[in-house]
Amino acid sequence: MKLKRNVPNLPRQGFTLIELLVVITIIAILAGLVMGQANKMMADARKLQVQTVIKDLRIAIASYQVEYNRYPVNSSMLSSASDGQDIQALLTDENSGIVSALMSTSSSSSGGSGGGGATNLNPRDIKFIDLPIAKNGMYGLVNAQPPYKLVDLWGLPYYVLLDTNGDKQVPNPDLKNSDPTISQNATSPPPQNLPTEVAIYSWGLDKVGMTKDDVVSWRSK
Repeated sequence: MKLKRNVPNLPRQGFTLIELLVVITIIAILAGLVMGQANKMMADARKLQVQTVIKDLRIAIASYQVEYNRYPVNSSMLSSASDGQDIQALLTDENSGIVSALMSTSSSSSGGSGGGGATNLNPRDIKFIDLPIAKNGMYGLVNAQPPYKLVDLWGLPYYVLLDTNGDKQVPNPDLKNSDPTISQNATSPPPQNLPTEVAIYSWGLDKVGMTKDDVVSWRSK
């Protein structure tokens, strides 16, 4: 008579549906955190690129001012300002001539004309700034020769504020910012004027002026 041997039940292999769902949920959460951090890092890198151009522009304008004892703009623009007021913000496009005035024209066939081709704002042909050539109309010089147009990473020109009335300050655009944490900050309210002779800003990723994502020369954030 053969005895029946009892075989112990082996542990069940594999995952239950609930366990699989938990694992998938955890992976999805971790992936979301990684993607969010990666997007933030990319946005910060783009902002840093634009801030670098803004810094270079400010230095170039200051160097031009030392060399010529004036700002790189046509006298007609200066005369258009109201009594005792700074001129309106200038765009770094073909019309203002500000970028052309900061570039050397010795390698150009145009003969060194300023914005609009009417006035040479850089008769000594000094190159005050090095700028990249734009790719697909983004980030750099759009035109290969004067009159130059300089655009940011989103294809829009920069805005330049100049102290043309000589009071060592310019109007503060933050007063019109749509973000209340900037324009109505109770802890650190924006001043009426910025204590600087040159202020520059870009409209940023949203391509809308006076919003939180503007990239500016007077704020770190």
